Parts: sequence; C-alpha cells; structure tokens
Amino acid sequence: MLQAKRHLLIFRYIKENDCARVKELSDMFSVSQETIRRDLAILAKSKKIVRSFGGAALLENNNAYLEVEQKAVSENFVDTAESFIKRTRERTDAKTRIAKAALPFIKEHDCIIMDNSSTCWFLARQLPDINLTVITNSLNIVQTLACRKKIRIISVGGEYSERHGDFHGPVAELTIKSFKVSKFFFSCQGIAPEYDIRDGSELNVRLKQEMLNVSDKKILLADSMKFDQYSLYKICNLEGVDVLITNKLPCEEYRCSKIQTIETD
Repeated sequence: MLQAKRHLLIFRYIKENDCARVKELSDMFSVSQETIRRDLAILAKSKKIVRSFGGAALLENNNAYLEVEQKAVSENFVDTAESFIKRTRERTDAKTRIAKAALPFIKEHDCIIMDNSSTCWFLARQLPDINLTVITNSLNIVQTLACRKKIRIISVGGEYSERHGDFHGPVAELTIKSFKVSKFFFSCQGIAPEYDIRDGSELNVRLKQEMLNVSDKKILLADSMKFDQYSLYKICNLEGVDVLITNKLPCEEYRCSKIQTIETD
C-alpha cells in the first residue's frame, strides 16, 4: 500500500475512533510498529493528530479531514491531465536518447506493440524502413509511420481521445487479446518506490496490461523523472519487465538483477 493512502486511512480511523494505538494500527495495516510511528509523526507534524503514549489522538480541527484528503490527491499522484502535445515537448533530449537505445531491440520481421506514450512516439520517428509489423493504439504513431513503405501498421480501434491522440476501451482491449507479438515497448506516468509501474488512467492501464499479456519481451522506456512518482493505477511490478531503458537511474535500489537495465547518460 502506498504511504499516502496509509496515512489517509490511519487518519480516517483516528477520526472515527478519536484515538488509536500503535499496535492496533500495525496489525491493521500489516506493517511494523516502527513504520506506524513514522506515519504518526508525519501526521502529527502536519497538525492533523497529536501523539499520545503508545498511539495518537485526534486533533480538534474541523478542516483536518478535508486537508488530508486533498493532500493525498494533489501531492502524491502524478498529474494525468497533460496532453500528448505537451508531453512531446518535455524532456525531449532524454526521450530521444532512450528511443535510440531501444532501436537495437527491433529486428527485421519482428511484430511489436508500441503504446501511446510520447517516448514510443520518439522511437517511431527513429525507426528505419524495414520489414516490420507495428501494432499501436496511438494515432500519432500511425501518422508518423505512414510514410514508411515497408512497415506494416495495425491500428487498434476503440474510443478515440483527441487530447491524447489514442484509442482505448473494451474494443481496443479485445483487439489486443487476439495478437501474439515478440516485443512490447511502453512507458508510464510513474514508477513508485515500491517498484510499481503506474499510470493515471484506468483505461490505459487495462489496455497496457493486455499488451503485456500478449508480448514475449517487455521493454520499459522511462526517463529519470518517472522514478519516485506516484500515479493512481498499477500496471505491473518493475520485475514484470525484461528490459528497462532510461537516461539515468535515480539510485541503485532500482537496479534489479532480473532486468536488463540500460542507461543512456
């Protein structure tokens, strides 16, 4: 469970019961008592509760509950409102280098899936005109590859988002289920400290999970700003991918022996 969510649930419990002991909270959330003490210290510092011997009690503040709810949403989740155009203008150098590092994984006669991410769009722009099948839910990638004579493009249908230039929903998911591909290239909105790869759109997450299911090799393209970022829905765990390509890991804790990690910087 994310720390922010646990803080919210702890505060709700204390609000409903006026107080709580460290041991009962530890048992309730299946974490150590030391973790609960740290949680209570953070809540007390933000003046939502007061510490008491062996636990905590509610601080008399009519606005406290609303403030904690708003903090959980506004500070701990990645902004999901960015349009595709805005994303293509952010961290362009890093995304270009990551895309270039992904090119050697693409071989002639491959059948691959590329998601709707801006990093995959940067990859599409660098693809050579070779015999290749590309399946995507991104209209932007379709348009980018349309001039390649040798590349076969399969566009996933479904509900169209003009803001993000992609297709999603049950029709797209059903279409993806019918394929079996060699590689899946994708990105995300955040990689949480718990090593969860996350996204802010439930529809995007469901589609990406189907894409993962039909792919032999999963290749995550994520620039350094994605790390230590929360977003609402979990796509998969970092150990669920085969290759991680980034410009730079923020720390060695994200390096896993089971994953081939490539840093471009």
